[in-house]
Amino acid sequence: MPDFCNQQLLAIHRQMPREVRYVADLRRWVMTHGALALNFSHKINPDLPSLTATNLFREVEHTGIASPNTVTSYLKEIHARGYITLLPKADQRVRAYAMTEFSEKMFYLYLQISLQGLDLIDGAGRADIASTDQRILTHMHPIFARRMLNDPVYYAPPSSIAPMLNTTIGISVLNEMTRAQKETPSYADRIYIDLGSASAMAKHYGVSRGNVARLLSKVQNAGHYGLDDRGTWVSGQLLRDHYVLQALKMAHSASAFIEAQKLSAEDASKMQLPVFT
Repeated sequence: MPDFCNQQLLAIHRQMPREVRYVADLRRWVMTHGALALNFSHKINPDLPSLTATNLFREVEHTGIASPNTVTSYLKEIHARGYITLLPKADQRVRAYAMTEFSEKMFYLYLQISLQGLDLIDGAGRADIASTDQRILTHMHPIFARRMLNDPVYYAPPSSIAPMLNTTIGISVLNEMTRAQKETPSYADRIYIDLGSASAMAKHYGVSRGNVARLLSKVQNAGHYGLDDRGTWVSGQLLRDHYVLQALKMAHSASAFIEAQKLSAEDASKMQLPVFT
């Protein structure tokens, strides 16, 4: 299941490196999940807070990852890139935004990949259910995002993987490392992997070779990556910490789906719409 999710997310990054880069590092990812939680919550219930800099900072303040100025700059940047659009407001001093259709579809796809990964475990058919009723994914994201944002393992990751999660290219390099094992994961100190060259990864993800090389050097200096006479290896600790993070994401996805399915059914009942089960 982790290999499936890795492959799918790496494919998206290779297809759209520029778009992914704007949300790839941990700080932007936290702000993006906070922004999407506000966006979808407001879409479901217009009486709930909309996406503004003040509201977004409230969503992420507890993580200590971003200041009010960082949040404001982030919203201006993704607005300029066309990922969010301004909403008309009575008070022109408050800049309120909504995600564009493209942005929403990208994160529907992100959730669908998680659901497909869960379905590989138990065959519950979550992804098929969600594909027939998009209201489930609309309800699901705010639930999922807020559970992730309130879990310190997510916003304060362990030191073995933190350097990679704090750079725009790092999460893809981490996925490359953890999908390319030559042997069954164990509690060995070193796990040997088939990892592409820094040049090849740079080409795939639209960055310079120097960026990838510097990142690998940082992980190597921390003792979690290296080369010896048997080949390229990553530390067992890095691998285990990555799996914990993936398990956490899957657990929050599973519980958020259950709750979102109930909320969607309630919506359908109120509107006398068909319910897909």
